[in-house]
Parts: sequence; structure tokens; C-alpha cells
Amino acid sequence: MFIDELSLFNFRNISKQTFHFENKINIIFGKNGQGKTSILESIFFFSITKSFRTNAEKTVLQHEKEYFDISGKFKANNSNMLNVRIYFSQAEGKNIFLNNNKLKKYSELIGVFPAILLSLEDLELIIGDPRNRRRFMDILLSQVNPLYLQHLQKYKKTLQQRNKVLSLINTGECNRSALEPWDDRLVTYGIEIIKARVILSDYLNSKLSGFYQMISKTNDTISVRFKSNVTDAKGNLNKNQYFEKLFKTVDSDIIRQRTQTGPHRDDLEFLKNEFLIKAYGSQGENKTLLIALKFCESHYLKEKLKEDPLILMDDIFGELDIYRINNLLNYLPSIGQTFITTTLKNKFENSGLKNPGYIQIDRGAVLQ
Repeated sequence: MFIDELSLFNFRNISKQTFHFENKINIIFGKNGQGKTSILESIFFFSITKSFRTNAEKTVLQHEKEYFDISGKFKANNSNMLNVRIYFSQAEGKNIFLNNNKLKKYSELIGVFPAILLSLEDLELIIGDPRNRRRFMDILLSQVNPLYLQHLQKYKKTLQQRNKVLSLINTGECNRSALEPWDDRLVTYGIEIIKARVILSDYLNSKLSGFYQMISKTNDTISVRFKSNVTDAKGNLNKNQYFEKLFKTVDSDIIRQRTQTGPHRDDLEFLKNEFLIKAYGSQGENKTLLIALKFCESHYLKEKLKEDPLILMDDIFGELDIYRINNLLNYLPSIGQTFITTTLKNKFENSGLKNPGYIQIDRGAVLQ
């Protein structure tokens, strides 16, 4: 999969601009605040129908404009051409068109244009709150498995309803039996989510060390540990034990007015040589792990979707040493079309990259 043409209208600080890209490496350079990241953001929109910077489309809309309109022309691995357009206005909301056909559900687009984002903010994936790692798993699994996305959406709605019932029980407005139908649904959807996450963590375990060693040129071993408060000590999972754990925490749930058991509390732990890397790893080791994780993500998407995902790298090279940069750049041409934003064009001119495309951005426009 690669994108040949991108057109943006009233998107962030880009008023009207069309971009054409190389099939392999594209270097988007310019000073900060000129619109480089906005290009990556628009491409990411095509992948999961949302921005990676905000949950509100109106934030992306250019100031005092009524709508934004973005479109892309893609070529799949089977040589089929695909056209996608996303239109948003505050009056009409968001509308998505694939090959000129309006989609009934936004979820129909997820997985059609697989993409991977790598930015400095993604370090939170390694060292930050567990919700960052759950989001990573959810986005990745949703792109390859529409059924997972359905289970996730239904689980979240059920969780909200169960928490409302917990609040009503807490205030004496209903009795505990009102939880039963919500518990049934919560377990039905939750167990499918956890099963998929366990399989994904096993996949990451099989790949991460190899990518980490390739980038760092060390023999360090990276492992992944999936944590769930539903599975038993051996990682086994069944409905009966899920119900039992919900029952054990129900008193506390009522007091807290929120559900404490289930996949919304899952986490991933990353270990280097059996030590938790977010606690004991250096900044360079955490960054190297993040890049290795993104390479894992790329291979996973390609295996499942039979398409090369788009690789979006937002200003990560300024924080990496030249040794790791060169190891990374040597590998990029083999994993699909890549977009790199930077303020440091010279780092790439002397890197030995073969025929990269260069696009200079200034105040939301391409400089010729």
C-alpha cells in the first residue's frame, strides 16, 4: 500500500495544498509550526478515521472555516487504486467516502489503509500510563480484525451501563440483581478482547528481541508480559473465573461506583534481560524499544492484511544518535512507504538513503 496523492483543504494551517509522494521514503522538512505534522495527521485520519492529536474534529478545522476536506489516492499491493475522502463540517459532522461511495459506518474504513505512527509522544507507550498500552493494542487489533473492534465498542458501552447501575445501587435506587444482565454482556465481550490481546502479546514476544537487537546491535533480550486481573496465575481464562472475580469485587465496585475487573484494566510490561525497562532502562534504550515495537507492529499488519502499512515518523530523529539513526534508515526501505518529518534535512542528505523524496513546508504550503 502506498499513497500517491494527498489533497488538503482547510486542514490545520494548510489552506489548500496537494502533495505527491515517492513510493519509499519521503522527507518532509521545515521549521517548527509550518504544517509538517499536519500532513502525517491527515494520512492517519485515513487509517483509523481519527486524529492522533485530538478526539475532536472541530479542533482540526482551520480557524473560522466552515469545513475541512481531505482526500487521498492510494495503490494497494494488488495494484488496485483506492480513493478516499473525509469531509467534516460543524453542521453536517463527519462523512467518509471510499471510491466515491459514502460509508454507513466509520469502522468500515479501519484496516483499509493500515498505518503506523511513531512520535516522541509515543514514549508514553513504554513509560507512561497503562491506558497508552491498551490503546496501542486496540488500534492494532482493530485494524486487522473488525470483530475485535465490534467487541471493544460493545464492551465499552456495557461498562458504562454497569457503572451507572453501580451508582444507582450505591444510592439505594435499585438492588444488586440489576447487575446480572450487564455482567453477562461484560464477560461475553471482555473475554474475547482478552483472548485477542493474549495472542498479540505472544506475537510481540516472538519478534521484539530481534528488532531491538538489529537497531541497538546488542544481544539484549526483550520480553513482553501481558497483565490481566481476569486471568489466573498461569494466564488461563474462562467465563466462570471471570464471573467469580466480578463477584469478589462487587462490594468494592458499588462503593467506588466503577467496575474494577476486566480488560479495561489490562496492561503490557516490557522487560530487558528480565528487568522492567521503564524502571531500569535508559532514555536511549526506551526509544530503541519503541522503534522495535513499531517495526513489530508493521510486520503484524503486513502478515494479517497482506498490505505494507504506511509508516509515519514525526520528528523522532532529532533525539536519536547517528548510530541508531543509520541502523533505522537502512531498514526503512524494506517495510513500506515512509513519511519522516524533520527540521534537520542535512541528517538525511548524508545518510546514504537511495532516492528519497524531499518536500519543504513553509506556512502550510510546499516550497518549490
